[in-house]
Amino acid sequence: MKTTLLLIFSAIYTASVACFCPSFPEPISFIGRVGSNTFPKSALFVVTEEDVIALVEEAEDLWAKAYEARKTANELSERAETMGKDAEVSTSDATEALKLSISPAKIADATTAQNLSLDLGSLLDEALQAQKEADEIEERAEKALAASEAALEQHLIDFPEIA
Repeated sequence: MKTTLLLIFSAIYTASVACFCPSFPEPISFIGRVGSNTFPKSALFVVTEEDVIALVEEAEDLWAKAYEARKTANELSERAETMGKDAEVSTSDATEALKLSISPAKIADATTAQNLSLDLGSLLDEALQAQKEADEIEERAEKALAASEAALEQHLIDFPEIA
C-alpha cells in the first residue's frame, strides 16, 4: 500500500515537474496483467541522474545567456548616457550659435546636433529592448532552475538509495 501511494505521488509530482521544462523525459509506459484483470495503460516518469544533469545544464546555459544579455543592455545604456551628454552639449552650442547669426556652417552644426539626438533616441530604444530581452531570459532561467530543483527532489524520491 505504501509503495502504491509512493508511486502515485511520484507520478503526479513528476507530471507537474514535466510542465516546467519541455525537455523532460518521455513517460515509460507499462501495461500490466494480473490474472484475468488487465490494467489500463499508465504513464510513469522516472527522473534519472542524466535528466537532472540535463535540466541543470539547461538552467546554467540560460543564466549565462541572461548574464550576457544584461551585460549588453548595460553597455548600451552607458553608450546612450555618453551620447546623451554629447547631444546636450552639441545642441546647446548649436542653439547659442544660431542665436547670433545664421550661416551654412552653423546650420550644419545644428543638423549634426539634431542627428545626434535622433541617434540617441535609437540607441535608447535598443537599450530598452536589450533590457526586456535580458528580463525575459532571466525569467526563463528562474523557471529552468526551479524545474531542475524539482527534478532533483523527484530523482531522490525515485532513487532513494542515492540519497
